[in-house]
Amino acid sequence: MPDSPAYERLQQTAAQAAEGAQLLALHTLKDVHWECVALEEEWSGRNDPGADEVRAAVARIRAKVAPAVTMPWGNQ
Repeated sequence: MPDSPAYERLQQTAAQAAEGAQLLALHTLKDVHWECVALEEEWSGRNDPGADEVRAAVARIRAKVAPAVTMPWGNQ
C-alpha cells in the first residue's frame, strides 16, 4: 500500500491539513489576543462591581496567548 499513488496523495493531503490547522490555530490565538487588548482598553476606566475581576481574567488570558503571538514557532 505505501507504493500506491492514492496512499501518497492521502499522505500529502494529511500533511497539508496539518499545516493548515497550525495556521488556523495561530490566527485564532492572534484574534483572542487582540480581543483581550480591546477588552483591556474598554475596561481600563471602569469601576463597576467586578471590574477588577474582569481585568484580571483578561490579563491572565492575554498572558497565556502572548507567547504564541510574539513567537508563534518558538525559539527556532
